[in-house]
Order: sequence, then structure tokens, then C-alpha cells
Amino acid sequence: MQQKLETRAFERVASIMQPGEQPITATRAAVGKFSSTRLGAVVGQAALLEGAGALGAALATTRKQFVVVTDRRLIFLPQTFLGGPGDKVLGEVPRDQVTVAEVKMGMVSLVRLAFGAAGQGVALTFPRTDRKNAEALVAALQ
Repeated sequence: MQQKLETRAFERVASIMQPGEQPITATRAAVGKFSSTRLGAVVGQAALLEGAGALGAALATTRKQFVVVTDRRLIFLPQTFLGGPGDKVLGEVPRDQVTVAEVKMGMVSLVRLAFGAAGQGVALTFPRTDRKNAEALVAALQ
């Protein structure tokens, strides 16, 4: 099932991909806003992106999303009613501006991504059935 959804997500972003850009992985996740300022050491290492705090807030307004990782950027798509990737791009962040701030694998897996000038980012939550997808996402970003 995941392979079919990943393939559909790659098809959705194919029209906006830059020449030579390659998709790596795609997964669905619940997206929430998070401030990484409480993780001071991580934020000190994070790359800063002008206006990314606003992007983090905008991404968090649509809770269920697809996250597509390419070799150049992260692309966020809405999730359809049936759980597939939507057509509209909610946002994108260059890969060099994203830092994995925190990873907790368990019954519910949590991956926090920092990408803001003010220490902003998004928290991605994965149910137990999508744990391997969370691990693949983290591996692709490191």
C-alpha cells in the first residue's frame, strides 16, 4: 500500500520538480507546529531560513499531509479524504535548510524538523503502522 501511495506522491510533484531533481521518499504524516527554541543546542546547529516561521505555521494548518523528500527539497502536499496525496503544494523547504531536531520512535513516532529563523519547524507524527516510513524519512534527511 505504501509503495502505491509513494508512487502517486512522486507523480503529483513531477510537474514542479527541477531538471535533474530526484525523489527519494514520500510518506503521510500528521503535521503540527512546533517551536524548537526549547532545543537550544539543536537550534544553534540548524540552518536558518528567512520567513520559515510563517511557513511552519502555514503547514500546520492542514494536519494530515504527505511529505515528499527529494535530493533538493521537502515538498508538503495535502492528504485527500481517502489518504492519498493531493494535487496542491502546501509548501516547500530547501533540504539544506532542514535539520532533524528530534526523533522518538514508539507506538506513535515523532519527528521534529527545525527550519526557521526564529527556531520554528514542524512536528511530524506517524502511527505505529507508518513507523518504517518515519525511519525512511529520517534516513533520507540525514
